[in-house]
Amino acid sequence: MIAEFERDERDAWAMPDRVVRSLAIEAKDGVIADIGAGSGYFSRRLAHEVPAGKVYAVDVDDTFREHIERNRESWGTPNIEPHLAFYDDPALPAGEIDMVFMSNTYPYIRDRIQYLERLNSALKPGGLLVIIGFRPEATPPADSGAPEPKFRSSVDAVEAEAKAAGFALDRQEKFLPHQHFLIFKKTP
Repeated sequence: MIAEFERDERDAWAMPDRVVRSLAIEAKDGVIADIGAGSGYFSRRLAHEVPAGKVYAVDVDDTFREHIERNRESWGTPNIEPHLAFYDDPALPAGEIDMVFMSNTYPYIRDRIQYLERLNSALKPGGLLVIIGFRPEATPPADSGAPEPKFRSSVDAVEAEAKAAGFALDRQEKFLPHQHFLIFKKTP
């Protein structure tokens, strides 16, 4: 299962290093929550950006916790903290998160507006919500794990749900070949 998340081929289309660079994380003591962290594919890259901070590797599957705990030292990221959550609640501390990062997780969230409201509560004032997801019209590689197009969300749908939960679109990056990459700010 973990091998599926760690295939070298994934780097070609997910562009994880470019994604993280484009976030321009300045606060080296920041707190980031990686929702649907899985094997830590993005968590470890984000953790390098906040060496004096923390990355919550949030997942509903406890299988990944042991993998992250076993590898975080060798990745040079002892600041990753595995965090078991629920399908309807990220179970994050209120007002302590600088950035919520979510890649390829959005289709699996049940009540999205309610879930996004909970993420909003976890964010500090001015906090960011990053959502990366497969575009409905994209044809991603067969081994990408992309859900069927009918389960993917358009940019308009994600933006509307985020707005309903108290977020405003800050910007959109357009370099990913199969995914939308949206960055929202928590509205006051």
